Amino acid sequence: MYTNVVDVRFNDCDALGHVNNAVYFTYFEECRKEFFRIFNPSLDIHAWNLIVASTRCDFLQEAVYAQKLTVYGWIGKVGSSSFEVEHAMADEQGNWVARGKATLLGFDFANKKAVPLSTEIRDALLQHGEGPAGVPTIRG
Repeated sequence: MYTNVVDVRFNDCDALGHVNNAVYFTYFEECRKEFFRIFNPSLDIHAWNLIVASTRCDFLQEAVYAQKLTVYGWIGKVGSSSFEVEHAMADEQGNWVARGKATLLGFDFANKKAVPLSTEIRDALLQHGEGPAGVPTIRG
């Protein structure tokens, strides 16, 4: 499991005074960076070999300006060319703020097709299969 601490910036908030829904996906994506390194250690954009196939977020509680949030990312399951990154976000008091998931594919951009995950990559991903204690399940 990887974690990333986020300080909510003023520009992350919308006119309603809370973090805009789209920003939660950015927080999740930033936490996925360490999973990206498994595929592309230098994070060289010219050698990128992953694509997001789907993503979702359950909004559990509002987050607001200057709040400190911890974002968690762990592997839910691994397929032949895809894998799921599970996400959860908690405030400083340990209250769950959001729960999400993203499905990513190993991808060959030159040929525009998914590529099978190597045994080495599968093993590296599976080392991160445990999430935080007490994490809520994704709705529906």
